[in-house]
Amino acid sequence: MKVNMNIIVGGTDDILDNILSAARTVRKEMKKTFESIEIEALQKMDICVCLSGNVSKYYPKSGIYQARYYSKAKKFMVYVHFSSNEWNSKKTESVSKFLKMYKDYLMELSDIIKTKTTKYKPDFDSRCYEDGIKSVFENL
Repeated sequence: MKVNMNIIVGGTDDILDNILSAARTVRKEMKKTFESIEIEALQKMDICVCLSGNVSKYYPKSGIYQARYYSKAKKFMVYVHFSSNEWNSKKTESVSKFLKMYKDYLMELSDIIKTKTTKYKPDFDSRCYEDGIKSVFENL
């Protein structure tokens, strides 16, 4: 499965620099972990990670937005937004919170993908996907 991850940063400060670095690390691990995993219903996954600042006006709070499945391409596209009010001045604490939230959102996507692919008949292997996500975050 191919994983593409775009990261949009809506501002800059010291905390966001550390979170951005963590997001890049997650992206590398996701690509590495999922490149050898084959899921029939899901050949490609595009994740857009929105961090703080100006993008907050589009997504008022942290969460998953605009989850879409394209059946012909077997592609899933989603926006995962992290609001600026999630972070405090403690860098390590903020990065830990980001990683926990991100893992939770990616795990939540398992149910969303399963729901979105059900009407197209292919079976989505949620266990394989969830094991991959757990593996990504264990390596961090």
